[in-house]
Amino acid sequence: MPIIYGIGCHRSVSLEKLHIKHYIDDIGILEIKIIEVEKSKYYPEGVKYSLVFARKTKYGFDAEYLRYDNHNKEGHHKHVKGKVFRYVFTNVETLVSDFISELQSLLREKDIEIDLF
Repeated sequence: MPIIYGIGCHRSVSLEKLHIKHYIDDIGILEIKIIEVEKSKYYPEGVKYSLVFARKTKYGFDAEYLRYDNHNKEGHHKHVKGKVFRYVFTNVETLVSDFISELQSLLREKDIEIDLF
């Protein structure tokens, strides 16, 4: 069972923005974008986000493997192995924790353990 520890990544962090993108050899691409935006009809919490793990396949990368996002009219939702589910957003910390936990669980199904943070 492969185990990956201490994944280094490019980070651009401020109060308004978090962006992490990392390529994990032979496994996939992890990208987390969280941006503070003006509160609006589509972003009532003032947060826009996209947390994606695109799993590497023999055909390229599967961006629907795991993705949490809240773009425009869609509201809070997640994509898991190509299916879409509602996501109940409470705060950014819980969002990231939920995403990482679900990612680790999905990868464990493939006998891959990953320690991201």
